Amino acid sequence: MKIFSVTLLLLTATMTVYAAPAAPATELPPLDATVTYDSKFVSHAGVTETRQFTNILIRRPGHVWMERILPAQAQEHAEEHGGHKHFDFETSTQHLTRTATGAIRAEYVDRGQRRVVFVPPTEYSVSGFDGSWDNAAAMVSEKTVKAMALSKRVTTVVDTEWREESRNGWYNRVLWSNREKIALVVESGKTDGSTTRRTVLALRPATPDAALPWKQLGSYAQMEYDDFMD
Repeated sequence: MKIFSVTLLLLTATMTVYAAPAAPATELPPLDATVTYDSKFVSHAGVTETRQFTNILIRRPGHVWMERILPAQAQEHAEEHGGHKHFDFETSTQHLTRTATGAIRAEYVDRGQRRVVFVPPTEYSVSGFDGSWDNAAAMVSEKTVKAMALSKRVTTVVDTEWREESRNGWYNRVLWSNREKIALVVESGKTDGSTTRRTVLALRPATPDAALPWKQLGSYAQMEYDDFMD
């Protein structure tokens, strides 16, 4: 999955950060959600490009599962091109696990070809993963959110607060849930309106323990990203 977490535009406008493994903090509460991403970019030539997609997020202690909701034709395409030596991060499912020492393991699940592909930290940029467990598990790390100023924007959702920041023509706004420990809404972009991104998270009923998707992969082939390198 090429895009699986929210990266604030104000930060990425100046640098890219790869997080080193660290001792894990208190586990975030279990959570199931639908995450919808919308973005718009207006080029200097006046061409507007828009993009929308939806993921399913399942968060459990030591696990983050982010799966793209795909149309039927996407599955058919995967089956037709399954013999090619190529791995499609855009349509695959991201499965992150974290050990007691804080080490992260990134795997990508190709349901069509029934395979699980391990991606080492040196290749995270290929998949789009920034290396941050917190960004994946909470959409934006709580530390980043709490560093922003409290907003005057009103929220009617219980135990939530808006945070925001703006500088150098860029802005970030986050609706943070203190109960769920996750960003429910993330809005970022340029103040001139040429670039905007909005991510909205909606909670879903919890997946039963026996039906958690990473428990259904026993028959899948185990591969490494190097297997797809020329």
